[in-house]
Amino acid sequence: MSEERLKLLCVDDEPRVVHALERHLRERYDVLTATSGAAGLDLLKEHKDLAIVMSDMRMPEMDGATFLRHVHNMRPNAVRILLTGHADIQSAIKAINQGQVFRFLTKPCPPEELFAVMAEAERQYELIMAEKHLLQHTLVGCIKALADLMSLANPAVMGRAVRLKRRVSAIGKELQLERRWQVEAAAMFSQLGSLSLPASTVSKLAEAERLGEADRRAVEGAARAANRLIAQVPRLEPVSRLLDLALGLEPSDAVDDAERKPAELLRLAIDLDSLEFKGARPDAALKALRARKAYSDQLLDAAERVIARSRKTMQSASVPLEHLRVGMVLDQDVHTQRGVLIAPRGCEVTTSFLEHIRHFVEQIERTSVAVLETSASEDLLQTAQGT
Repeated sequence: MSEERLKLLCVDDEPRVVHALERHLRERYDVLTATSGAAGLDLLKEHKDLAIVMSDMRMPEMDGATFLRHVHNMRPNAVRILLTGHADIQSAIKAINQGQVFRFLTKPCPPEELFAVMAEAERQYELIMAEKHLLQHTLVGCIKALADLMSLANPAVMGRAVRLKRRVSAIGKELQLERRWQVEAAAMFSQLGSLSLPASTVSKLAEAERLGEADRRAVEGAARAANRLIAQVPRLEPVSRLLDLALGLEPSDAVDDAERKPAELLRLAIDLDSLEFKGARPDAALKALRARKAYSDQLLDAAERVIARSRKTMQSASVPLEHLRVGMVLDQDVHTQRGVLIAPRGCEVTTSFLEHIRHFVEQIERTSVAVLETSASEDLLQTAQGT
């Protein structure tokens, strides 16, 4: 087990219980205590590095199962333990089956049993963090590398994928969607099949035009082939499944909310992007989708909040090409003097993008480009413009 002291939160409405837990566990953990669910939630907001959360089941105003459900939403990496009396065992079993808790302990709990469960919780936390590290530094890194290669193969297709990824990420965060990385990866890979399609078909897809039978079969075949490739990558199987649902390759009638919500989010992002591609403003595009009544109000409301916030926080400016910086977002297509697209609107400026565009500087038809940047970085934009 790790030598670093983990942070533990103990919640019980009886002060003597939390004091006893703190006395037993403080030699190994940094122990925080609270005597109500509300106070526990306040500590959760303050301490983002909590590793283990232990809560009594029977508490006034907010019982332990409800509290730990909030913990699951706010700190999904934290390992959750429920303390129960014998009369609460059925509630504890239900909480475990619903995925809210890792273990439960009956009160009074002998110290040796407490220490054994805590050791299991510590190992579980280390497994969770190892998986997270793998995703962040290995799998997600591979996804980004593949995305860069896709951008070289077809900037227009990849530009759409980047726009979709940015939008599902923002709305997914607003919804507190679990495993948000999966729908973000699905958005990036949603256009992978388009790389094998004729440019005319890709253009029809972007504008959501009605496809003829031949085009429809070609699009479906390309998407299925791309998804089969994705499914062969370890840990990307759920992403492939999500794409099948979002792109209509599999029926969605029998899926649960864990799959339905991210699939619906990706479909919404695709529909919004198609309407914006035709010239609609984001708020007008969202209004049009509301009229179709094809999406839940919860999803549409979250999208509306994200769009409204984006209007307030994003600033537009014209920046010389040599002053482009990582993190900026192109607000217009960039073409060569011969009209060849080398970077689409919505493309995020990355290190590899800067390397790529340097090869075309002398061929680009204009010396500056419109970009979007958060208002917090407005000083950077002003510097880039020489003001």
